[in-house]
Amino acid sequence: MSYDIHNVLGFRTQGGITIDIRLAYKCYGTLAPSRDNVILVLTSYSAQHEDAEALFAGSKILDLSHYFIVVINMIGNGLSTSPSNVPAPLGRSTFPAITVHDNVACQHRLITEKLGIKRLRLVMGFSMGALQTFEWGCQHTGIVDAILPICGAARVSPHNYLFLDGAKAALTTDRNFRQGLYETPPIAGLLAFGRVYAGWVFSQTFFRERAYEAMGLASMEDAVRMIQNYFMRRDANDLLAMLWTWQHADISANTRFRGDFEGALRSIACRAIVMPGETDLYFTVADSVNEVSYMPRGELRVIASVNGHMAGSGMDSAGKLAIDNAINDLLN
Repeated sequence: MSYDIHNVLGFRTQGGITIDIRLAYKCYGTLAPSRDNVILVLTSYSAQHEDAEALFAGSKILDLSHYFIVVINMIGNGLSTSPSNVPAPLGRSTFPAITVHDNVACQHRLITEKLGIKRLRLVMGFSMGALQTFEWGCQHTGIVDAILPICGAARVSPHNYLFLDGAKAALTTDRNFRQGLYETPPIAGLLAFGRVYAGWVFSQTFFRERAYEAMGLASMEDAVRMIQNYFMRRDANDLLAMLWTWQHADISANTRFRGDFEGALRSIACRAIVMPGETDLYFTVADSVNEVSYMPRGELRVIASVNGHMAGSGMDSAGKLAIDNAINDLLN
């Protein structure tokens, strides 16, 4: 796996901790001499840049002979600074709380200082990538032409927060977890985490209509095992660090807006297409309707799919087509 590194030294988190941040990123395509053909793609929960390629690989819209795509790995995902790769005293269970705001502040420095890019044609992301996309639109709307948050939100709902708490409990109750000081992976906890997650990442209709068969899966248990295998790739403390970031996502949780959520949404002056999934149990259409109502140039496009949250992952054919159409409209 090849990627580049940008170091943000002495970064001060929103929580007041100073830490050296390592951002792993991957570039695709060719940067125009005018540096005005840049698309920023942000990673989702536990995903790395190779996973994010599903959003643009093979796309007829994002022709790499015309666009320069930068994928930045979220803090905590095992490539960028994470509990699993930071030495004591800030590694493992003592890793500092990192917010979406912290992620975007570091990403902005990579884009502007390291790559010398002053304008972004589009910022997009799925799930937690969408949380970061909203943050970009809010904090840096002056250098962003458009944003495309897919199956995400500008602020995580209480219900979503509670679901994540349940998944966390399933992982941390493994006696081998040892409050994050495990020497070998807490396998039972990771498997329990994956099972809880599988029950929410797909919709009720997905299981009732056996839609997993269209994915080449023979049973509901196969769908569970697929999700379990996905998370078994990651370190348990890394998963928990990203989970904390997810739970506390809120574009108004900063000194600029001081909790004024509607004001933060109104500040997103760039064009935006917000794409919730019709059957997504994490980020609901109702929440997206509310958010778009305050965004000056926001448009709502619902992804029609029975695949729940996975509708926006790039692996759902209907979702992929809808996303490509939105990208085309935002770039033209």
